[in-house]
Amino acid sequence: MNFTAKPSYYQVGGSLTNNAPNYVKRQADDDFYNGLKAGEFCYVLNSRQMGKSSLQVRTIQRLRNEGIACAAIDISEIGNRGVTPEQWYAGLLRILENNFNLSDIVNVRTWWRDRNFLTPVQRLSEFIETVLLANISTNIVIFIDEIDSILALDFPADDFLALIRSCYNKRANNSEFDRLTWALLGVASPTDLCRDKNLASNTPFNIGRAIELTGFDETEAQPLAAGLAELTDRSAEVLREVLYWTGGQPFLSQKLCKLLFENAPPPAPPCQGGEQDRIQNPREWVEKVVRLKIVENWESQDVPEHLSTIRDRLFRENQRIVRRLGLYQQILQQVEIVPDGSAEQMELRLSGLIVKCREKLTISNPIYQAVFNKDLIAKNLEKLLPYSEAIKVWLNSNSQDDSQLLRGEDLQSALVWAADKSLRNEDFQFLTASQKLILSDQNQLLLAAKLETKKAARDAETALSEAGAAKQKAQQWIGIGSAVLAGSLIGAIGFSTLAYQRFKLAQASIEIEQNGSDALLLAVSQKNESSEALSEALLRAIASGKKLRTLVENKQHLEQYPATRPLLALQVILDEISKKQQIKAPSLPPRKMNWQAHTGAVTSICFSPDGKILATAGIDDRVRIWNFYGQKVAEWKALQQSVNMVSFSPDGKFLATAGSDSTVKFWNLSGKNISQLKGIEGSVNSISFSPKEKLFAAAGIDSSSAIWNLSKRSQVISSSLKLPGHNGLVRSVNFSPSGDFLTTLDGKSTVRVWDLSGQLEKTLPVQAIGISFSPDRQQYRFATVTLNGKVGLWNLSAKELVSEFETLHLDAKLISFSPDGERLATVGIDKTVRLWNLAGRPVAQFTFEENVVSVGWSGDGKQIAVAGSNGTVWLRQVEGLEELLKQSCDFLSSKPEYLRRVSTICK
Repeated sequence: MNFTAKPSYYQVGGSLTNNAPNYVKRQADDDFYNGLKAGEFCYVLNSRQMGKSSLQVRTIQRLRNEGIACAAIDISEIGNRGVTPEQWYAGLLRILENNFNLSDIVNVRTWWRDRNFLTPVQRLSEFIETVLLANISTNIVIFIDEIDSILALDFPADDFLALIRSCYNKRANNSEFDRLTWALLGVASPTDLCRDKNLASNTPFNIGRAIELTGFDETEAQPLAAGLAELTDRSAEVLREVLYWTGGQPFLSQKLCKLLFENAPPPAPPCQGGEQDRIQNPREWVEKVVRLKIVENWESQDVPEHLSTIRDRLFRENQRIVRRLGLYQQILQQVEIVPDGSAEQMELRLSGLIVKCREKLTISNPIYQAVFNKDLIAKNLEKLLPYSEAIKVWLNSNSQDDSQLLRGEDLQSALVWAADKSLRNEDFQFLTASQKLILSDQNQLLLAAKLETKKAARDAETALSEAGAAKQKAQQWIGIGSAVLAGSLIGAIGFSTLAYQRFKLAQASIEIEQNGSDALLLAVSQKNESSEALSEALLRAIASGKKLRTLVENKQHLEQYPATRPLLALQVILDEISKKQQIKAPSLPPRKMNWQAHTGAVTSICFSPDGKILATAGIDDRVRIWNFYGQKVAEWKALQQSVNMVSFSPDGKFLATAGSDSTVKFWNLSGKNISQLKGIEGSVNSISFSPKEKLFAAAGIDSSSAIWNLSKRSQVISSSLKLPGHNGLVRSVNFSPSGDFLTTLDGKSTVRVWDLSGQLEKTLPVQAIGISFSPDRQQYRFATVTLNGKVGLWNLSAKELVSEFETLHLDAKLISFSPDGERLATVGIDKTVRLWNLAGRPVAQFTFEENVVSVGWSGDGKQIAVAGSNGTVWLRQVEGLEELLKQSCDFLSSKPEYLRRVSTICK
């Protein structure tokens, strides 16, 4: 065999030329070509170095041979960071002009400048219709390569994608657009490219054709075998080994073939009968080259970069890194994962590490598996997880070793760390188990109660000791007089009695709290939640509730309750019973009702000050007024793109709405627009009336918030007073109940306190996600909640932290005081609203079918309205201890088998 080494036959990286002999044609070549030729919008979105650019070069040449005019635009050449929409769209226009040789027909610079009254995307649209289609008579295909570069723009490019969609929509009325077709290529998913999820109907991807670009198979890869034939007579076997190691990945396949040429063994001595083949064992030889030249010390041999790009994508730090690495770890362990299009799956697929094969996800090839191996992933996960050792032991024990679960500060630190991350399922299970351990054992509450008990016991012991000492001293000083002795004894006995009472109170509180917890756990631990189990749990909850009622008989405020678990147990169990009885004849009064209020998310919900009606707003740009039966009283379109918040004026005669179009509008209750103001840049997120309706404040997404003076008819009578210095988004603005100051909360979780002249009074030392003022002016308090669920109670006058408690929300979103200031509602990402007394004890827990966006309280605090992310509104009762006990006793009294037991406990 005559052998001439030609490693240049193979090309590693870059686009292959039209006539490259080593180009491998795949099914995607015909799919792409035929789709574009037929006028379909096609997109090739795949991992890097899969041959997209070479596919584009070949397809353009085939289309041009058919007389179709083509333009290839590498969109990354226009730039991204710091580029304005004006420059970006003008850059597209210039490239189109050059590709289609239109410079003799139109002066693009002048044409663009003459239409500066139009938005950039409108100008591009007009150019396509009046210049490009008017002067190019053949069919046209515009290729947009590196489309993922739009993700780095400082502005969303959704309008550009909508323009592509509009070109197809226009075909119905303008046949000229039948001649225009688009193709997108890049490393991104359609979901990534469409930033504004509200514009999903304008995306071209739901009318286009996805071109699947897969690795080479043995039949397709024969052009590579042709090159290997110059090296060995066993080129088919060598190619088979190459494809085994690379999985047909185009870049790796070309690179490995080139490395085989460059590292071929020396010629063997001739044997009788002819020249001996150099490659005696293709499998061993290919594996040796892979190990030495690709896998080992890969970082120094990764030229051009390939594995480094995958590494950067795999270990890129974002909120999904733990879940992404956990998913890849499962695939490495050969756990069967079904493709579901989740963000972490798409990140791995776009990295090239995994592929979909026969409806499950697998590692793309053995090279990737050798480089990005189990040890590397485990090592990186250990660095990321603050509880890596504990969860490893816990998982190895089949999740049975409770000693590894987190407690106290370790749990709190873990929850803070996890707050903004998308975790693996096992991480959620571990953290949830840790929290359940606290809930079931009542560690925090029992610890506080035990400390109180010990303190009471010590006080009692001290008092008794002092009483004995007083008696002894009295005997020693009998001559001082009986009156002094009597006074000493009475004081000592009084002190002893007080300490003993505290001791007994603490003991009773522990018992009641534990009994309430037992009832709750009995109810929620039943897998089938049978009626009998729930009834038994309810009976226990009634017993603990009755004891609590006796204990708090003279206590007016919920904050003073030494135990609250019976309230939570009664409410949760009654809710479960109500849920089960929805399919039967109900024996409980309705505890909640719901109705479909909007199309899409309900953004805001609030009660009128007189408590007679309810107002809602939504992303559907609608404002609706409801009665408490879910019947619509009034409705109107706000013409604000989306209504982000709705608020009643303090007198209840007007409504204000905050819009995504930078406006605030004022309405009467029939929907008549009274006035509007515009002094906020970007979308308006939050609005607030001062208590006496003299001032009005608004805040938006572009670091802006301001105050206006209002007339009695909600007319603006002064220019805005700006509140400067915010960091990006301003989440909320709120006047204090007395109206003498206001607060703002920005996107960096900073709470600022302002006087009414716009001067900054104080920045609170807390990173908050929500803030709420107590309407009860006697309390003089306000509350904050952090992302990890820590609630802080602040003194209103000094703006100083008074107390804190943990809610155990993994990701808190908002907080709201009840009108009487007795309860706090907190909302997280778990579709749950939790109610607390001001001592941090849970008093109620409501679970819903949608993510909770907003909550509002009725004026008497007996109802809470909840707005859902899919347009549902819930109105549910908030009961006190007496109401819960009455409903529970009434329910069990209707069941003959419980009548005797209930008559004793409920009398």
